[in-house]
Amino acid sequence: MPLSIQRLNAHQTHPNDRIIFIKPLPGPDSKYAQDFLSRIAAICKPIMTSSHLSVTTLEEYEPNREFIGRNFNNGEIIQLVLKSRS
Repeated sequence: MPLSIQRLNAHQTHPNDRIIFIKPLPGPDSKYAQDFLSRIAAICKPIMTSSHLSVTTLEEYEPNREFIGRNFNNGEIIQLVLKSRS
């Protein structure tokens, strides 16, 4: 886990120990988005482990026309657009 951060009171098992927080947008599709982000985190785990990468927050971002994902502070926060505008 990056930055010597320890999770206390975790409600579920985490799919990737190199990602601290996984945050979907609040709303009716939040459980689906949480599941999708967890699957993305699980797929990325071998790559992150072998490359010694860590991410503080993987989160969903609201639909827009400019980008499908963005990265702040060298992976501190990664935001992904999971839904279309329609």
